[in-house]
Amino acid sequence: MISTVIKKNVLKPFIDETIKSLSTMAKLDAHEGESFVDNVEDFRFKGYAVSARTYGKLNMVILLHNYVETALAIGNNLRHNILEEDNVLTEIDDDMQEALAEWGNTLIGRVTNSFETMNLGIRFEPPEFILNTDNLTPILEDVEEILSVPITIDGVGRFYLNLLMVDSTEKKESSSSKIKTSDKILIVDDSSFVRKSVKRFLISLGYENIVEASNGLEATKLHIKEKPAIIFMDVVMPEMTGDVALEKMRETDKKTPIVMLSSVNDSTIIDKCNKLGTAGYILKPLTAEDGPNTIKKFLL
Repeated sequence: MISTVIKKNVLKPFIDETIKSLSTMAKLDAHEGESFVDNVEDFRFKGYAVSARTYGKLNMVILLHNYVETALAIGNNLRHNILEEDNVLTEIDDDMQEALAEWGNTLIGRVTNSFETMNLGIRFEPPEFILNTDNLTPILEDVEEILSVPITIDGVGRFYLNLLMVDSTEKKESSSSKIKTSDKILIVDDSSFVRKSVKRFLISLGYENIVEASNGLEATKLHIKEKPAIIFMDVVMPEMTGDVALEKMRETDKKTPIVMLSSVNDSTIIDKCNKLGTAGYILKPLTAEDGPNTIKKFLL
């Protein structure tokens, strides 16, 4: 069962910051309802969600899970109060996604600050935006328990904060992707400082068969020549960005796990990389304290 400590220290800051951000950014008043445990097998997609996956001391996913009508109301209020745009959008198009992404990124940034203040050892991967059931299904595969909290917005409707506790045991069959210490690993980043730090983390974990590239173009060549078992690749680089390099690699290789490194929560890039197929994201900067454990979760 989800412990009282998790409810208080993890979910409560999310509830508080959600309500606060709705007030300050969208001028909407909201309040929380009673939490309840959702049945994983019966959990259904409601139409729009922001998915925030954590790493560190707890492996979980938090969903800002909206009915489409509620998401549209929030997005239109955001557009009115931030951009002074009064035309009412009736579907979640690119403009609406940008408004909702700004809300989601701001909210996650504020919650991250709360977690750091409490020294919880929890960090977030870049958020993902879920528009259909197919995007949600992979998230639910390893979920053991779901705690849901209804958030009611006055005069608008209701949405949910869902805390999904993910099975922390090693993956079963998909562990065929487990990286052996003898396997080759490719690090791609235009910063020699970042490459050096990631390499040091890998060596501390027992992985020493490492090759490096300083941009996406070099990476695509080394991908063919060296055939690495896993790739850690920056997004923003000269000559060829990481998302373009990922696209090139996926033309001939659908299986090699490619982990994107990023210091920017750009929903457009994240969506593109998700569609191409990534093993996940690492949000920079990495430190000596959390770096090895963050890297390790992609190797097991």
